[in-house]
Amino acid sequence: MRHAPPHCPGAGFTDLMGSWVWDIARDRIYADDVSTFLFGLDPCEAQTGLSAAAYEAGIHPEDRDAVAAQFRASAARGGLYVAEYRTCPRDGSVRWVLERGHFYHDEAGRPRRAHGVVVDISDRKREGDGSASRPPSRTDHPLERAADLCMATREAVREARQPFLLKLIDMVLLELGRELKRSMDRERRRRLS
Repeated sequence: MRHAPPHCPGAGFTDLMGSWVWDIARDRIYADDVSTFLFGLDPCEAQTGLSAAAYEAGIHPEDRDAVAAQFRASAARGGLYVAEYRTCPRDGSVRWVLERGHFYHDEAGRPRRAHGVVVDISDRKREGDGSASRPPSRTDHPLERAADLCMATREAVREARQPFLLKLIDMVLLELGRELKRSMDRERRRRLS
């Protein structure tokens, strides 16, 4: 998985992976440069947090309503969220992304926080790989289960206010995403052979 240089996020790169955290009570999403690039947003503005509506506006118009409804439903029930859809970066391109997140509720059962990753899968879509058109099942691969557990661990570490451990778990999540992508690529090559 490649990361775009900070001065020009996404330029010439595919298979990008970004991450985000949503403070639901304040309606503020904090995301890295890759995520903001994929949604056509200004990374400097995103450092102070942007509303969910700002990110929703970056979803392709044909996908926007369905993705927003799925996102709201996932927030309401809590737990895992997986979606695949198109985004509209500022450069005028259309990108396909696979997004995976987790929603957490407070003691009263209200959505309070979410975090996740977004992976650019545009190359697979252009190549016509059918596996990119369906979200991965949680039981498809042991690393899928590991990613789910790491996301839960990340929330516990965040609640414990342990910034160093949080950085470590974020690194593990990034590496899990990279390995899952490599695994998907190997499987795709195997099917094409």
